[in-house]
Amino acid sequence: MNVAPYKSSPGTPQFQGTQHIYQGGVSGYGGPMNNDPYYGQQQGKGPGEGLNPSKLMAQGMYNNSMGQPAQMVQSQGTPVNHHTQLQALQQQLQQIPGTPQQQPQNMQPIQGYSNMLSQGQPNQHQIQQQQILQQQEQQRQRLQQNISQMTQTGTPQRASINVDSSIMGSTHWQHQIKLEKVSQASNSPHFYARSAASASRSPLEAVNNNDPNGLQQGSTLIEITKSVLSSVIVEEELTTGNNEHRRPIPAQREIDEEEEDQKNRIRENNAQLWTGLDLSGQQLSFVSPRLFNLQFLRRLFLNGNMLTEVPREILNLKSLRVLDLSSNLLKSVPPEMGMLFNLKYLYLFDNELESLPWEFGNLESLQFLGIEGNPNIDQKIVATLAKKGTRGLIIHLRDDAPRLEPPEARKWIPIGGDGEPELKDSKPSTEIDLSQSGDSEFTLMSYNTLCQHYATAKMYKYTPSWALNWEYRRNKLTEEILGYKSQVICLQEVETMTYEDYWTPLMEKNGYKGVFYCKGRAKTMSEKNAKKVDGCATFFKVSSFKLVDKKLVNYSGVVMTEDKFKKTEDLFNRFANKDNVALILVLQHITTGSKVLVANTHLHWDPEYNDVKTMQVAVLLDELQRMVRKYSKSRDDLNKVPMVICGDFNSQTNSAVYELISQGSSKNHEDMTGRDYGKFTSEGFAHPFHLSSAYDCLGELPFTNFTPTFTEVIDYVWYSTQPLSVRGLLGEEDKKYTKKVIGFPTGDCPSDHIPLIARFEIKKQLAAGKKIRVDFGSGGYSRKT
Repeated sequence: MNVAPYKSSPGTPQFQGTQHIYQGGVSGYGGPMNNDPYYGQQQGKGPGEGLNPSKLMAQGMYNNSMGQPAQMVQSQGTPVNHHTQLQALQQQLQQIPGTPQQQPQNMQPIQGYSNMLSQGQPNQHQIQQQQILQQQEQQRQRLQQNISQMTQTGTPQRASINVDSSIMGSTHWQHQIKLEKVSQASNSPHFYARSAASASRSPLEAVNNNDPNGLQQGSTLIEITKSVLSSVIVEEELTTGNNEHRRPIPAQREIDEEEEDQKNRIRENNAQLWTGLDLSGQQLSFVSPRLFNLQFLRRLFLNGNMLTEVPREILNLKSLRVLDLSSNLLKSVPPEMGMLFNLKYLYLFDNELESLPWEFGNLESLQFLGIEGNPNIDQKIVATLAKKGTRGLIIHLRDDAPRLEPPEARKWIPIGGDGEPELKDSKPSTEIDLSQSGDSEFTLMSYNTLCQHYATAKMYKYTPSWALNWEYRRNKLTEEILGYKSQVICLQEVETMTYEDYWTPLMEKNGYKGVFYCKGRAKTMSEKNAKKVDGCATFFKVSSFKLVDKKLVNYSGVVMTEDKFKKTEDLFNRFANKDNVALILVLQHITTGSKVLVANTHLHWDPEYNDVKTMQVAVLLDELQRMVRKYSKSRDDLNKVPMVICGDFNSQTNSAVYELISQGSSKNHEDMTGRDYGKFTSEGFAHPFHLSSAYDCLGELPFTNFTPTFTEVIDYVWYSTQPLSVRGLLGEEDKKYTKKVIGFPTGDCPSDHIPLIARFEIKKQLAAGKKIRVDFGSGGYSRKT
C-alpha cells in the first residue's frame, strides 16, 4: 500500500513531540513506498498528478491564521486529555533515532558504537557521537518510563455506546466492539504508513482470527475488517443467503485494493504513484481545505487527532475507498461525505457524534461503518446497525431520508433563424406549450426510459426502493412524457408487455399512434418470456403526422443475410451475437405534406465493443439510404429528404460513432484498432448524408446519462441540415439539484437518462406539398413483438 508518511526535508521543520504540529497543513511526503518507509519523490507536474504534500505545505498550506503549534492548543481553552498526552509522548519517542520503527537503517545502536570503540582508541568525533547517542538513549528511556507509568495508571477509554442487551450479542455489533479496540491501537503517529513500510520489507502474515485483540504484526484495521466481513459472507451464504440488506462481496471476488488501484492508474495512463496519505496521531485540530485538492487519494487516515470538524471540501475526494476519522473530537460530519460513493470502509470510532447525515444513504459501496465509542449517537442508528449491519443502516438512511426539493423545470431555449440560441428568451419548459408550433414545425423527443427489468436494487443501490418501484417510476415517466406534448416521441428500453398493455392504450387516448420493435432475443424465447424483452417504441401525434411506411432493422440479421458484409471472425464473434435494433418510420407531415424519416435506435452498451456500435450505425445509415432513395426523385436529392436519427447511442463525443455520423466518414479511429470488418475497416466508413446534432448550436448538454460511475453524453438527436433547421431545444437539468444527488433515478427523475427534445422547422422550399386528409382510423400503426 503506497501511503505517504511525514519526512523532514530542507526548509521544513521536523516534528518534535507537540512543538511543531502543522494543524493547518499536510504533514506528508508523497512517493512510492519501496524498502525505505521514508522514501519519497515528487512525480509528475500537473495538478492532481504526483502531488507532493510536503511541497504543498511549503507553498503555503500552513497558514498562521489557521494553524498553530499544538503546544498552544491548551492555552486557547482546548483541554489536552490523558489520551492526548500519551500520544504526544509516543510521538516524541518516535522522533528519537534508535527507537524501533524509526530509521534503524540510518543509525547504529549504542552497542554497535561500543564495539567499535573497543577495537581501538576513539577519536574526538567518535566520542561526540557516543555522547549524543547516550543522551538519546537516556531520553528514550525516560519517555518509555513515562509512557509505562501512564499506561499502568490506566489510559482513559472512550465511553462505549449503551446498547440494548437484546442486540448486544449480534454479529454486527460484536464486530463494532472488536474493530473499535483495533482502532485504538492504530492511533500512533503514521501508523498506517509505518505498517505499509514494514509490510513491504517482509512477507505479510495472515490475520489470526483467534487472536482476542484481532491484531498482530503485519495486520491493520482495514485487513482485520476484511477478515471479519469475509466470515459474515460465509455464514450468510450457508444460512439465509444474500439479499438487499446483506450484500457483501463474495470473498473469491475480492480484489486487492492496491492491485485495483494499479490497474486503474495503468488504464488511465496516470503517473500518480501514491494514492494514500497518513496523518494519523499528529494532534491536528484543523486540516486545510487544500488537502482536499488531492483528488487522486484513495486512502486518507486522519485518526488519532483533535479534529472538531471535517471541511465540506471533502466531497472532492470521490476516489476515496478508505477514510479513518476515529479518535477525534467530532460532534458531526458534513452531509457532503455522503457524496463519496466509492467509500468501502469508513471509521468514525471514538468521537462525540450524535447522529449521521441522511446523505449517507448514497454510500452505495460502503461495506463497513464504525461508530462504536460515540456514546451520544442516535439509538435508532445503533439498533439498525446492530440488527442489519452497515448495508441495512445505509438502506434505512436512503429510504427514510426527507425528500429533496424537486428540481427546477428545464429551460426551453429558442433557436433563432440564424441558428444561434436566444438565451435571453429562454423560459421554464412548464411555461411553454410545445404542442403549439408553426405550420411547418414539429417537436421530437428521444428518451431512454430505463426498463424495469434493468432497474434493480443491485444495479441502482443509491436509489430509494420506493423511487425504484416500477409503478412509481411508470407514473413519473407518464407525467414527464405527456407533459412535454411532443408530436413525435421516440422511447428506448420499453418492455414489450408494457408497450402493449400500458403505453398503447394511454397514448391512443392522448391522440398518438405507435410502432414498436423489440430486441432480437425475443425470437428465441417462449411467448411469456418474450413479453419481457425491451425494444424501441415511436409514437406520433395523429393530428400532425400520418404513417406512410416503416422498416424494422435487426442489425445482426442484416449483416448475416447480405453479401456486402464480409463474414469475418470479428463479425461472427463480436457483432452477430448482439441483438440491438432500430425502428425507421416514414411520416407525412399533415400541414406541409413533406415526408419525414424518423429513426429510433438503441445501440449496444458495452464500452469494450465500440467497434460493434460503429458497425451498427453503418448498417443503420445504409438502411436509411435505401429508404431515402425510395422517396426521393434522384440520387442528388438524398439530402433533401427531412430525416431525424435519435436514440441511445451509448457513445461519447470522441467515439467513432459520433465521428461517422457528424463528419460523414470515419477511418483509422482507435475504436476500430485491430478489428476486421472487411472494407469497413480497410477503406473506412462513409455515408452521403449531411447530418448534425440538434444540440450543436448550443453545445452538447453536460450529460444525458447520470450515474455515480458514469456521467456522460451518450444520447443524441441527429437531423439532416439541408431540409431541416432547429428552432428550439430543451436545456440541461437543474445544477443545484444534480449537485445534491450522485445519480439518477431519484424520486423526481425516473430514469438514469434524461429526455432530449428539439423543435424542427421544415424549410420552405420543401413545405410546398399538398395538404392531406387526417386519418383517425384504426390502421396505420403496428405492434411488432
